[in-house]
Amino acid sequence: MPKPANLIFFLTDNHNREFLGAAGHPMVKTPAMDSIANRGVRFANAYCASPLCCPSRAALATGRYPHQTGYWDNAMIYDGAIPTWHHRIRDAGADMAAIGKLHYRSTEDDNGFSEEIATMHVVEGTGALVSLLRATQDGVPRRESHRALYQDSIVGEADYQIYDRQITGHAVDWLRAHRDQDKPWALLVSYPSPHPPFKVPQRFWDMYKPEDAPLPVQWRRDEQPHHPATEYLAWMNSLQDGFDEEFIRRVIAGYCGLITHTDEQIGLVLKEAEALGMLDDTRVVYTSDHGEAAGHHGILGKANHYEHAIGVPLLMAGPDIPQGKVIDQCASHVDLFPTLVEAMGADSSNADADLPGASLWPALEGRETARAAFAEYHAMGSRNSGFAIRDGDMKLIYHVGMDNQLFDLAADPREEHDLLANGATHPAAAGLERTLRDMLDPEDVDARSKAEQAAHMEKFGGPEAVRKTGVFSMSPIPGKAADVERV
Repeated sequence: MPKPANLIFFLTDNHNREFLGAAGHPMVKTPAMDSIANRGVRFANAYCASPLCCPSRAALATGRYPHQTGYWDNAMIYDGAIPTWHHRIRDAGADMAAIGKLHYRSTEDDNGFSEEIATMHVVEGTGALVSLLRATQDGVPRRESHRALYQDSIVGEADYQIYDRQITGHAVDWLRAHRDQDKPWALLVSYPSPHPPFKVPQRFWDMYKPEDAPLPVQWRRDEQPHHPATEYLAWMNSLQDGFDEEFIRRVIAGYCGLITHTDEQIGLVLKEAEALGMLDDTRVVYTSDHGEAAGHHGILGKANHYEHAIGVPLLMAGPDIPQGKVIDQCASHVDLFPTLVEAMGADSSNADADLPGASLWPALEGRETARAAFAEYHAMGSRNSGFAIRDGDMKLIYHVGMDNQLFDLAADPREEHDLLANGATHPAAAGLERTLRDMLDPEDVDARSKAEQAAHMEKFGGPEAVRKTGVFSMSPIPGKAADVERV
C-alpha cells in the first residue's frame, strides 16, 4: 500500500508514445519527460481507451470505457454525471485543481475539481456536432481542414503554444500559493499540445532538420494498407491521394519541435516544484489522451486502432515508485482511476466496484501480470465501430461489418503485416475475438452508439441542421472562436 502523497498529473494531447527520448526515439528531445522516466517508471505498453480527445478524456477521468458511459465522440461529452477520480480525491478532503485543456462540456458542471483555472472545454458546450452524422447513411462529410492543419508545419506560433505557456504560468503560481499548506493536494496540468498544427517558434524548428526525420512505415500511396476502414479515414481527411516525402518530413520535424516545446513547459513546472521543495513528497504522472500517426500507414492524426493512435506514453515518479524501471505489462487509462485514488489515500466508493481497470501499484511494486489491452472507436472517420484487443504479443482489430486485422507485435511492432489480409486465417484471431466478446457484443455496441448519436442529433434539429454547423479540426483556446469549415 503506497503512502499518501501529493500529485502533479501532466496531461497532453496527441503524443505518440514512440516520440519520447526515454523510449529510444532517434530524433526528438524530451529531457523533462525523460527525467520523470529516469527517476520513476515508464509503462512501455500503455493505451488510451479511445483514440479521440473527448471519449479518451472521459474514460481517463471516469475509469470507464465509452461503451459503458455513452461518451462516444466529440459531441457526446463528459458532463459531470459520472464520478471521476477527481471527485474521489476532492471528496476525501484534498485540494483537487485543474489547469488547462479538459475538453469536457463546461466549467458549470461538477467535474470533480476544487477549482478550474483557465480551463478549455468543448465549443459552446456542444462540441463537434457534425461527428454525430456518423449515425446517418451519408456519414460525416469529407473535410479539407484536416490536411491543411498538417500543411501548417512551419516556423511560427499557434494559439495552442501561447496557451501552453499560460498554463505553465498558472501552474507555477498555483504551486507557489500552496507550498506551505498541510492539506493534501493534487494538480492536473493539461496542455493542448502537441496537437497540430505543428507550428513552432524558430528555436524549436532549428532543433530538427526535416531531411533527418525518420520516415513512417507504409506512408507511400502504393504501400498503404488496402483496408476499407483505413481508406475511408484517408478519404474523410482528404488524404486519399497521399502526400510526398518533403511534406511528411516537414510534418515530423514540426511534430518533434512541438513535443519539445511541450516538454519545456513540463520542465518549467517541475523545476518550480523542486525549487519550492515540493517534489520529494509529490508523485508525478505524465500521459497523453491519444497518439498521432504522423504519416504511418498514410494517416495523419488519430481515429484508428494502430499502435501509433491508441498507444500513449505513461510515466510515473515519486514516493514508493522505483527508479529507472520499464514496465512491460499492458496498462490502460482506465487503470489510473484506482491507481490514483489509492495513491492519494482516498477511499474508493462501492460505486467503483465494477470499474474495468485495476490498480497499477502491484506492477509498480514489481508484480507485473499478463493483462489484455482494449480500445474502441465510434466517431468521425469510421462508418462502423472498431475495437482493438491485445493479449500478449497478438493484437486483433475488430471492424464491425468489415474484415478484421491481426498483428504480431513482437515480430511486427509497427503493424506492417496484417496476418488476416487477403482472406488469410490465423489461430490467434478466434481466441482474441472470444476475449473481446466476453467484454461486449461488438455489433450491439455499434448499433447502440449510432442510435444514441442519432437521438442526440435530433436535439439539435436533425442531420441537416447539424451538417450546417460545419467542421473544425481543432478546438479553440478560451476566448477564441472555432475556425469552422462549411461542408
